[in-house]
Amino acid sequence: MHTAAKVILILGTAFTLLGIGGFAIGAGQVDDIDDSWNTFEYEGATNGTIFIEDTDGAGDVGLTFWVKGVYEDKDGDDTWDVCQNTNVTITESPDVNNSWEWAEILDGDFYNEVQPNQRCDAADKNTNNDRQGKGLVKIGRACWGCYSGNVSFESNQTVWVTYDEKVGEEIGEDVGILILGFLGGFGGICCGILFLIIGGIMALTMNDNKEQVMYAPPANNMMIANQGMVQPSTYTNPEHMAAPMTTHMSAPSFDEPNKGGL
Repeated sequence: MHTAAKVILILGTAFTLLGIGGFAIGAGQVDDIDDSWNTFEYEGATNGTIFIEDTDGAGDVGLTFWVKGVYEDKDGDDTWDVCQNTNVTITESPDVNNSWEWAEILDGDFYNEVQPNQRCDAADKNTNNDRQGKGLVKIGRACWGCYSGNVSFESNQTVWVTYDEKVGEEIGEDVGILILGFLGGFGGICCGILFLIIGGIMALTMNDNKEQVMYAPPANNMMIANQGMVQPSTYTNPEHMAAPMTTHMSAPSFDEPNKGGL
């Protein structure tokens, strides 16, 4: 097989394996995203303390409180029963960024909210089933616009608490890895397949590049030196040697006069 074809096939195999690895990493992040989304600071608790990390110093979106149950209004007072049955009290909170809307009024306290600005009003669109898989419904939030510091709470019912910014950051990281994994995997597999096709074609159409070297024995120096020369006889007896060629010349005769002439 031609060397160039071997190199292309090796590259194609390597790219394909890298692409498969990228897809595996991306697929693995799907479960990580679900785990990040369902990360709770407290699960089934009636009190606790959470440290708010306001890394940018501009305020934090705070915490969300969830309870087991469903959205229903059995007493018909236009308020979800789960909100009426659960009382959450913030016993400690850091300062807030008063430039945030409603932050100065709320001052880090708990407030009922299902959808923004709709509190716990019993309305068809005022529901939040993001964590329905765990049987949880949202009832409110706390520490809106808080700077760094501890938030402590107490509740008359067991609650689940999420730290929203932390969850968002973790999901963002997971999604970023997922996207890179799938994009890298797709690109790697495409390049790998292309290289394998090219390498296969080259392997079928190109000849081996090994040169066929013909062995030529070294020439006999004596033969070269004596080429074109008369070889002496192998016999040393003078009798067996060829006689030298002689030329016979006759002397001119002046006895008879020239018969021709004037």
